[in-house]
Amino acid sequence: MTDRRDFDDGAPGPDGLEAFFAAACGDAAQPDGALLSRIEADALAALPRPARTKRRGAGWRALVQGLGGWPAVAGLAAATCAGLWLGVSPPAALDAVWPTDPALTSVDPLGGYDLAMLGG
Repeated sequence: MTDRRDFDDGAPGPDGLEAFFAAACGDAAQPDGALLSRIEADALAALPRPARTKRRGAGWRALVQGLGGWPAVAGLAAATCAGLWLGVSPPAALDAVWPTDPALTSVDPLGGYDLAMLGG
């Protein structure tokens, strides 16, 4: 039982199956196109569906809720318009409170950095 029997002469072995194995190795059957298309359709149907994307405007909705809702946004818009109006065309009553002298109102934002820019 443990003896190894090698048949190198090409003659069929004790089972006589070598001819059948050789015939099976030589003939490679290819599946037809209809079978492959059905397999592909089944595979695509089994794929998971992509997750729903975020709706447009979700960032704006979160921003509005973070500011306090639409009443707060309306108040901010009104304050912005009032500030723009006062900055572009200030009323005459503000001259006593708000100086309009250019020497007093012009500020150099980088004045403190003059020494730092000299290097050294």
